[in-house]
Amino acid sequence: MFSFEITLDKLIEDIDQQIDILIAIANDNAILNEQLRLLQESRELLLHQALEINRLLEIMDPDDLVDHSTLMEYTPSTE
Repeated sequence: MFSFEITLDKLIEDIDQQIDILIAIANDNAILNEQLRLLQESRELLLHQALEINRLLEIMDPDDLVDHSTLMEYTPSTE
């Protein structure tokens, strides 16, 4: 989880830098303004997703999690 938070923080930081640059140069350029809108929307969605992940992690009981790395043994039918 720690690496997820560092990666997300870095991604948000990069998006914030791009937003700052676009705000500075966009003026009335429709394409740059649309890119700015999309970056702002993406930033908000990433933050919302991170909150949801944290919320789900808090309500999940680690004892109920199944180890998905375990392989089931296959036994062919004798019929």
